[in-house]
Amino acid sequence: MGDTTGVIYSPPKIGLPFLVVTFADGAIQTQTAASRSEARAMLAGKTRRPPIAAMNGDKPAGVAKQ
Repeated sequence: MGDTTGVIYSPPKIGLPFLVVTFADGAIQTQTAASRSEARAMLAGKTRRPPIAAMNGDKPAGVAKQ
């Protein structure tokens, strides 16, 4: 992975997860974190979780349902 930058968004309501958005090599990746410290660890590259769509079992936008 090349140059990576990212940002942590705080949840708008209590009980929702933090959102970690990373930008690397022209791609955008989103991940959720239960706490700010977990989100910071994700940005540091210590913890990787699957993207939100993979966690929910949803297909990415633009994929036809069969």
